Amino acid sequence: MEQLPAVDLSVIDEPIVAAQLQTALDNMPGAVVYTDEDLNIVLCNARFKELYAVPHELLRAGAPYPNFLRHLADHGYYGKGDAATQVAQRVESLRHPTGRSFEDHAPDGRWYRILRHRAPGGGTVTVMTDITELKLAEQTLADREGQLEVALENMPGALIYTDSHLNIVVCNDRYKDMYTVPPELLQPGQPYTAFLNYLARNGYYGEGDPDEMVARRVESLRHPTGKSFEDHAPDGRCFRILRRPVAAGGTVTVITDITEQKQAERELLDATRRTEEANRQITEKNRTLEALYGEIRDKNRQVEEQAAQIAEWNARLETRVAEQVAQIGQMSKLTRFLSPKVSDMIMSGDADDPLKTRRREITVVFVDLRGFTSFTETAEPEEVMAVLREYHAELGRAILAHDGTIEHFSGDGVMILFNDPMPVPEHELQAIRMALCMRDSVALLAKAWKKRGFALGFGVGIAGGYATIGTIGFEGRLDYGAIGTVTNLAARLCGEAQDGQILVSPRIMSKTEAAIEADSVGELTLKGFQRTVHVHNVSALRP
Repeated sequence: MEQLPAVDLSVIDEPIVAAQLQTALDNMPGAVVYTDEDLNIVLCNARFKELYAVPHELLRAGAPYPNFLRHLADHGYYGKGDAATQVAQRVESLRHPTGRSFEDHAPDGRWYRILRHRAPGGGTVTVMTDITELKLAEQTLADREGQLEVALENMPGALIYTDSHLNIVVCNDRYKDMYTVPPELLQPGQPYTAFLNYLARNGYYGEGDPDEMVARRVESLRHPTGKSFEDHAPDGRCFRILRRPVAAGGTVTVITDITEQKQAERELLDATRRTEEANRQITEKNRTLEALYGEIRDKNRQVEEQAAQIAEWNARLETRVAEQVAQIGQMSKLTRFLSPKVSDMIMSGDADDPLKTRRREITVVFVDLRGFTSFTETAEPEEVMAVLREYHAELGRAILAHDGTIEHFSGDGVMILFNDPMPVPEHELQAIRMALCMRDSVALLAKAWKKRGFALGFGVGIAGGYATIGTIGFEGRLDYGAIGTVTNLAARLCGEAQDGQILVSPRIMSKTEAAIEADSVGELTLKGFQRTVHVHNVSALRP
């Protein structure tokens, strides 16, 4: 066998390799920390440091990891309880990792999946993944499934939904009551063919080859025609069966008990035969014949009423199932860029669908921090992230309180829309109220930042007008956005604003001047605009 050439290990630049490894760890989506056999920190990535507001020296290489755990316990991160016991439990997990993941609920409400593995060279590697959005999605899905379950269990007919692989997705109790079979055959995930085989081999479909009888019904499931057919049970009951394909794949089968209707049809046939016989044999019994015709009309009316009721039930069921499936699909799109309040209103039909492109009059608000660029050049990354977290938290509270919609975040800059997708009365004034609230809140933050040596201010630009609004991007990566001159004007006004200024366009000023206190800033020449713009600075709302 040919031997591989020897590798000269002396040419490997260990500092470069270490730097490359640290860069890779800092850019991974999850948080990582590696501790040695003595529970000292070997390394941790930037994401791990961002998760915890602790002194920097607690997470430096060589620092004892139990000191970091003790700091968290002493500051209430693990909730109420004995701090020493809380630390001891986590030290035990580090010394003897099971290799199985577990979940941790942080005080700020976020959820993390934690996985610890024994490292081949000794020590323990801990990986933390933020699963908050997954938890929220699971709760939303559970709520929607609960609503669907209530709808299914309260419908008059029996329903079963099978996927494209003929496995059972869901069936209601009415369906289970129709068939005397082992309960496990109708559990979600079970192959529907096993249920059909059980019925065929226990004589439910009558005499014949069980495999052939099952094959016919499997073909009906794979290629539903959308036309109803009838099935007769061994106990004499008669059912109307309707199968329809589902857009997401699979088939929905709705079964309606029409035994009474069939009995009425038989009675109608019997009445008709009696009438014909009476007409042939005793022509003089006209009164009897008229009575029989009256009975026929009654039976006919009964059959028509029952048929209409069944048709109405089927139509209502199809609409309800389609609405539930569509709502579950839309929720995953809506929650990506709208607040929960706006998403709920859209789902209930009280607001427009934001996924549709449309033109609308809106108010656009741009905000950012004065001096932020200089601050980022001199401050540590941890300090920058801490300031942004405080800043974004205050902005978020003000936006939600005033029914604004976040168009996008960009570092310290935020763009907020009013009057879409949910109509907002006096949206121009509402935007100013929010801006004043933000200005006061950030002013308090700025005082605290100044004590820490950070000189930061806050500016706002507000403009109003028409814009084209909808989704921007491509399939698999869509964002909600607005396009138009109004967005550019708001951004330019924000760029001109000094610390504490709220600069508004002439359109906004004309619609709100009766309700605000504002001073003229004068005519400004703004980039991208040929004409000068007369700008006002809002100082307060009028009493």
